[in-house]
Amino acid sequence: MSQQKILHILYSGLGGHGNVFFSIVKGDKQQVFHTEALFCGIEEVQPDYVRKCESLHIPYAFFKKSPGLDMPTLRRIYGLLKKNKPDTVFLHGPTLILPVIAYKLFSRGKRIVVRDTQAHHLKTKKEWVFLALAGLFANRLVFLTQEAKEGAVKKLKLPFLFRRTNIIPNGLDTDIYKPVPARNIDQTVVIGMQSRLQRIKDHPVLLKAFARLKAEMPGRHLKLRIAGDGETMTELKELANSLNIAADVDFCGMLPEKDLVDFMQSLDIYVHATHGETMSNSIMQAMACGLPSVVSDVWGVNNMVTHGENALLYTPGDANALCNYIKDILEHEELRKKLSLNARLHAEKEFSLERLFLNYQPLLQG
Repeated sequence: MSQQKILHILYSGLGGHGNVFFSIVKGDKQQVFHTEALFCGIEEVQPDYVRKCESLHIPYAFFKKSPGLDMPTLRRIYGLLKKNKPDTVFLHGPTLILPVIAYKLFSRGKRIVVRDTQAHHLKTKKEWVFLALAGLFANRLVFLTQEAKEGAVKKLKLPFLFRRTNIIPNGLDTDIYKPVPARNIDQTVVIGMQSRLQRIKDHPVLLKAFARLKAEMPGRHLKLRIAGDGETMTELKELANSLNIAADVDFCGMLPEKDLVDFMQSLDIYVHATHGETMSNSIMQAMACGLPSVVSDVWGVNNMVTHGENALLYTPGDANALCNYIKDILEHEELRKKLSLNARLHAEKEFSLERLFLNYQPLLQG
């Protein structure tokens, strides 16, 4: 029996799409599917995505699009689909659903799987329309959490759109993201966070909490490392200067995966400061690395962790609470070890490549 051909369409720039795409491919250890990729977006394709496709022998293409409804690019996507004739088109987000619907309507027996990852409170009216179209035409619609599905049903008030729905959390390679021997934190403590630098993130509160932590623990050598790039970079650097902590804050920029693994493994404590997520890949990576973590008590985060067991939850915007939880981890070795061990065990159980692939395999096969 010949392999089924799966074409994944995903965003070309930084984000969680690439992580999940490559996780699914690596999880297909028996090579059940022939996989191809189309990277499309307003950003250039990530060099790391290109390197991975080449190392895994995945045929790929890149279409750079203009912001908004770029009809020439949509026509190019339709042309690629007609040329390559995939059995299943896997959309990592419904934004490019229009040419895929056309392909399905004019090609017999083709399937569409759509994975919705955008946090609902960040969706534009146009993106809600695309999600509704995905509900109408996709063979399967995937949400990361039950809460995400329920939120879509509540917003659109059209329950029938979501009758062909699966709940599948993200996954990652726990053989790559793994713990390293603990360092002596009596000498230097490295705290870190990685994400896009944008206003939905709580980076200003992280900087304020770090400044307070340095003031309250003058005998400790504390460092803060922030990985990622985005619109708030300049503001955050200015804030670090105004708080007199710039010398101890390292803005690492956007990192390829190999450097990102090294970044995570360089940390003693992970902080994820945010006002909302769908399902955070960064938290998954931190847990897989066995990092004791303090994360925001918001939807899309608090459903991933259990407070006091595998992470600590702080109220977004509360720099004092964030500072105090970091101090608790530093001052109580038993808590630190408990959070670290339970985080790793949770990641191995919930986020493995094998689990992710087995969840997606029946959807892709039909």
